[in-house]
Amino acid sequence: MDHNLPTSGQRGWFDRLLDRLGEWLFAAEEDARAQARGLEVRRGPRGTRTYRDPRWDTVHACSSCGGHGLSLTDGAACPACAGTGVVRSTPAAAVPVADGRKGART
Repeated sequence: MDHNLPTSGQRGWFDRLLDRLGEWLFAAEEDARAQARGLEVRRGPRGTRTYRDPRWDTVHACSSCGGHGLSLTDGAACPACAGTGVVRSTPAAAVPVADGRKGART
């Protein structure tokens, strides 16, 4: 038996220390800066962070050309996506509501 390996109690303590260290290092500046720019911040194990731009949820393969960028009938650039193969859907927050403001209705 190897006595140098940490026990589950020691590992739990160390993991909590890494989590708190990560909070201290990132939360004050980087997380706040990322959230101010509209990014999603996901906290992972041992103080890791993943930053994600939710605008990627609006990008989809063009349904007219199947994401190829070419028209299926004549092989020219697809007019629906201008030959890119992708289209952007409008997020709910950008859709005008009846009172003239932007945002989804509640």
